[in-house]
Amino acid sequence: MFNRESFTEFLKYSIVGVSGLLINIVFLYIFTEVFHLYYLISSIFSFAIATLNNFLLNKVWTFEENLKDTLLFKGTKFFIVSSVSLFVNIFFLYFFTSIIGIYYLFSQILASGFTLISNFTGNKFWTFKRV
Repeated sequence: MFNRESFTEFLKYSIVGVSGLLINIVFLYIFTEVFHLYYLISSIFSFAIATLNNFLLNKVWTFEENLKDTLLFKGTKFFIVSSVSLFVNIFFLYFFTSIIGIYYLFSQILASGFTLISNFTGNKFWTFKRV
């Protein structure tokens, strides 16, 4: 499954993921603290913004595709994979924050870790599958 090319892609995917996590955290904080939305609702909006960032960077940099090629088709696939991750993310965000009592921004970081492998696998072998 993991050859040199896959490892490089995984490394790039992880770097993009960190940028997405930072975007997610910033917007989660803004929506929760500035706009006073419930943290789980804020997480949906911040997740969507981070996912858009991640899609564009992964398409162009990680998987080295032309931005215009199959943008809508692959964007839809990427958002389907991300939607599954959103449910996993919300579950763990709620669990860490409301059940265990961890501050919601730290919970978001922990929850994001649970989505890395499934996101990479889904996007490498379905969204950005090379024919």
